[in-house]
Amino acid sequence: MRILAIIPARAGSERLKKKNRLKLGGKPLINWTIDFVSKLKIIKDIVLSTDDKKIINENKNSKKIKIFERPNKLRGKNVKTISVILDILKKYEKKFNKVDTILLFQATSPFRSKNKINFALKKFKHFKMKKSIVSVSSLKKNNCKRKFIIKDNMLLETKKKNNMKKYVINGNFYIANKIFLKKYKTFFWNKKTHPIILKGEKYRVDIDTKKDFIFAKNFIN
Repeated sequence: MRILAIIPARAGSERLKKKNRLKLGGKPLINWTIDFVSKLKIIKDIVLSTDDKKIINENKNSKKIKIFERPNKLRGKNVKTISVILDILKKYEKKFNKVDTILLFQATSPFRSKNKINFALKKFKHFKMKKSIVSVSSLKKNNCKRKFIIKDNMLLETKKKNNMKKYVINGNFYIANKIFLKKYKTFFWNKKTHPIILKGEKYRVDIDTKKDFIFAKNFIN
């Protein structure tokens, strides 16, 4: 299994300006993810996709990652992450090597568990790499736009009011093979995505606002 890890880091964040550069515990937010992913031995290569000149300059000499500067067509708030991923996949395979699996790490999720990701990859192999894997947390706020239940070990989106335990996709990590991504244009598809439940509060951190950033500081030792 040849895994390409992708870290997207768009420059133009709106609700929290320049969030990927903000220092959390003395380290830029983007580097929390770069440093973590670079320690995962199973990953063959890491691509950082960004249009942030400062992030590019600060990481251009890193031996840990390859930087793919985003073309103009993939900049801006309306660009979908899957469009970025498919563009990277095409360029990466043309320039370097073929890959079969994409592991997506959002720069806005600074706290991760190596054991959980290794467990997720074992599950991915168990399903013969035909199902995608996403990390989830139990639902805490009913105002979440997308809610999910787990049935037959697969994730199902639901809008029904019932007593079944609800979950949200927390953005900590996503896994899928390239055939899945090209077909469905997403990491989640009903009955074809297996959830990995993350129970620690810090693993649900997804920094998008100042409030999120302040909350993240609670987990810095």
